[in-house]
Amino acid sequence: MKKSDKPLIVDSLANQIKEAKSVTVLNYQGMPNKQLNELRQKVREAGGIFAVSKNTLIKRALEKVHDTLNSLNILDTLLVGPTAIILSQKDEVAPLQVLGKSIDESGLPKLKFGIFDGDVLGLEKLLTLSHLPGKNVLAAQLLGALIAPKYNMVEVLNGNLRKLVYILDQKAKAVN
Repeated sequence: MKKSDKPLIVDSLANQIKEAKSVTVLNYQGMPNKQLNELRQKVREAGGIFAVSKNTLIKRALEKVHDTLNSLNILDTLLVGPTAIILSQKDEVAPLQVLGKSIDESGLPKLKFGIFDGDVLGLEKLLTLSHLPGKNVLAAQLLGALIAPKYNMVEVLNGNLRKLVYILDQKAKAVN
């Protein structure tokens, strides 16, 4: 890589980070090439971008976009070893869920940190997010929770009507 290309790469990566809904930084060391390519494909299908770059370029791009990372001084300690960055374009959590499945299956890749809504998240919070259900499932669960009390109330009120009809029916059969 030419020295003159590095600022262009940093600018491009910074623009992608700025447009991303969430950013996840990970260590892919130890992953076989076949598994890494499968992971890239799954992340792409989930609406994310899987990019591998030098740590210094990733650091400069992150510092350019997120000023808080400069004050935290975490980048020097976390950006060590082979580093990849996943940028979520559509759904904030979907590419992270793909990573969570890969981690559950093989223990790789290793998550370093993530940025969601401008907040820096550590390993524990990323793992928690990776095991959440998808947006559609969460929306359906919320809708079910909102509708359940009304549905139960209707069932309770209908139960009394059913009992009344049953009693009247039994009374009519007894009279005949």
